[in-house]
Amino acid sequence: MIVRNMSERINWYRKEYVHEQYSRIVPRFKNYENVTKKKMLEEIYKVYSNYENIINICTVRELKYLQMLLADETIMEDLLNEKFYWEIEALKSKFLIERDMDNLFIPDEIIDNVKIALKKVNWKASKELDKLNEILVSYCKIQGSAILFSVANIGSLLTGKKEEDLINHMCHNKVFNYYVYIYNKDFETIGDNIPVAVYQDYYSIEDSLEEERKKQGMAATLSLDLKTLKTYFYNDFDINNKKIKKFLDEIKKLPFLWNLFLDDVRKFAVLNIDREPLKKSISSVPNLKNYDLKEFFKIMDEAMDEMPSGALNGLTPKQAIKIKAESRLIKYEKANKYEKQENACLSKEDAKTFYKIYFALLEFTNTKYKIKKGLKIYNKIHLNPYELQDIIECFWNNKNEVILEFLKNNPYNFNKEELNIAREFKKGFRSLVIITRFEKDFTGVLCLDKAYMIKGINDNLDNIISYNDLPLPVITSIIPFKNVLIYDGLLMNFSINLGNNFIKVVDEEYNKSMKYYHL
Repeated sequence: MIVRNMSERINWYRKEYVHEQYSRIVPRFKNYENVTKKKMLEEIYKVYSNYENIINICTVRELKYLQMLLADETIMEDLLNEKFYWEIEALKSKFLIERDMDNLFIPDEIIDNVKIALKKVNWKASKELDKLNEILVSYCKIQGSAILFSVANIGSLLTGKKEEDLINHMCHNKVFNYYVYIYNKDFETIGDNIPVAVYQDYYSIEDSLEEERKKQGMAATLSLDLKTLKTYFYNDFDINNKKIKKFLDEIKKLPFLWNLFLDDVRKFAVLNIDREPLKKSISSVPNLKNYDLKEFFKIMDEAMDEMPSGALNGLTPKQAIKIKAESRLIKYEKANKYEKQENACLSKEDAKTFYKIYFALLEFTNTKYKIKKGLKIYNKIHLNPYELQDIIECFWNNKNEVILEFLKNNPYNFNKEELNIAREFKKGFRSLVIITRFEKDFTGVLCLDKAYMIKGINDNLDNIISYNDLPLPVITSIIPFKNVLIYDGLLMNFSINLGNNFIKVVDEEYNKSMKYYHL
């Protein structure tokens, strides 16, 4: 006789498993030590007592399978083939269906609410939500973990929807929250309390993933399409990839619980770590001791080389090898193109004149706008330029007004030549530019579609920045000074890795751009 009351079957489950599902379904869940399996099930079914929660935590495929199950509670053939494998496993994990021998059924405690849910479901709306989750959850699955705003950005590019709408969806949609856990995390580089989306199955390895990403991560443009993402959502792997499909077919031929080892394969893939422990684990299975697994492991390696890794920022190991080879070639080409700068900075006298005028303008700005009280800038030496950042920003935001008033008042008794140099600052600008090329007498920087040829102040820029670091995005000021262009001595650069494609595009853009030596 089948026991259809789930409360009488819950003790057959491991507490760890029940708590994992409970923590995904129940909003304010208790810690593992403070709740029993029976209480967790009661809380889950309390959530399901509102039929809308049943609709909201299921995909259309799950809801349609529940319909089929209500019509024919046995559906024995579903257990013998893989047609509905995903739906069965998903619904079982949410305690919406249960299996007894060769029978599947909806537990008595919730069957009435399931029936109501299926009558009330808005199929069109549910399908639209599925389309979003197929993209957003799959991206999190590929990356393992990602900053929530990055997920929204990718989702917006793929769907055309606003990022703020996608963030709202990810914070409140029950299907998304079942598969992806959102919490705030502190980052040294970008700040504290940054919302991060972690694929639930990888939560236990997130620290390892972060360490591997630091070691292995590289910049590249991911090639993502909707069809592939949908495949990851329902299958965990890209089953359209021939090598991965072959591996999945071969592992199912082996006489052991292959589906349990696929979880390990996924974790090894997302971390992109040495696969020998995984191979030893498979080899130690008693049923496989008499098998020659050499060919199988070759097939597994070829498949895993094509599985995206969170440690590689979503790239596959095969793609990473190709990018590293391209990087070596780019590095070689950079070395060949590089010519040591000889006369790419101002003379000592001109450098002294520049700082005299620029610091006078900055002190005048600080006094006018009361930014940093009591700070002396004019004629000072050994100033930390980063302490002046707020004042510099204020000057460039208000340069015309500041310079007009400065020229009118002439607070530092500048001579005519010095005032004319100060007047020329009005033509300058502050912006994000890309330091692109070191020429013999100039440094080439790109800004929008123009290449500006600038000089350093006290030193050639290639003595400050290595040619290996180019192209380098920085925020700086471009200023006309005595018939040449210079920067203001302050470079706010970004700690980001730029992909090979970006480097190639910047190099091509620089080569074809008109070179500007004056403003």
